[in-house]
Amino acid sequence: MSKRLKVKPKSEGTLVLDAQGLSLHVDGDEGMRARIEVAQQSGRRVALSALTPLEVRRTGAAAKRLQFLLSRFDVKPVNDAVMDAAAKLLDASGLDGHECLVDALVVATAALCTPPVLLVTSDTSHIPALCKAARELPGAPTVRIVHV
Repeated sequence: MSKRLKVKPKSEGTLVLDAQGLSLHVDGDEGMRARIEVAQQSGRRVALSALTPLEVRRTGAAAKRLQFLLSRFDVKPVNDAVMDAAAKLLDASGLDGHECLVDALVVATAALCTPPVLLVTSDTSHIPALCKAARELPGAPTVRIVHV
């Protein structure tokens, strides 16, 4: 009898959750749960910025659910590379750092993830401009938006 090696599924990119995507999932939204399940089944990693859980803070049972979900996702640190990319995104998009700092860090995090990258968001103003600006970063990453 031959032994088969388990082959890891080929990475199919990354699904990045912003605060709205994570919030929907924590609150039990079936559509968001299904998106995440399909992404994971297709080999896509589910990731988010380390800042995102701070935007989605919960208490009680919801806080425990949030912690459980975070243990299943790739929580990306806000490191020098992310901060540098966020600054470049703000410059390229012409957006204000004071108003758009967290959005810039989330898009920078997404831009540095394994492509193809999908960013789940409800934002229709800053995030699209920052995703467009991401094409000017080294490697010209494309961050596609999934609106929720």
